[in-house]
Amino acid sequence: MVEFALPKNSKLTKGKEFPAPKGATNLKRFEVYRWNPDTGENPRIDIFQIDLDSCGPMVLDAVLKNNIEV
Repeated sequence: MVEFALPKNSKLTKGKEFPAPKGATNLKRFEVYRWNPDTGENPRIDIFQIDLDSCGPMVLDAVLKNNIEV
């Protein structure tokens, strides 16, 4: 089990949004929660639109396909 200790008064902010490639029709929205305790910034949610026709069925496939830094 993982335990997070967010800074006081932290507020979730909107992160970057990465659209699907043009012409993609079979889309899935993929949200990644991000927080780095070393920067002092508030946590954020980055949004990725994944084309399921060109991606494998697992979450790891989407991470690798879109070069999402973990």
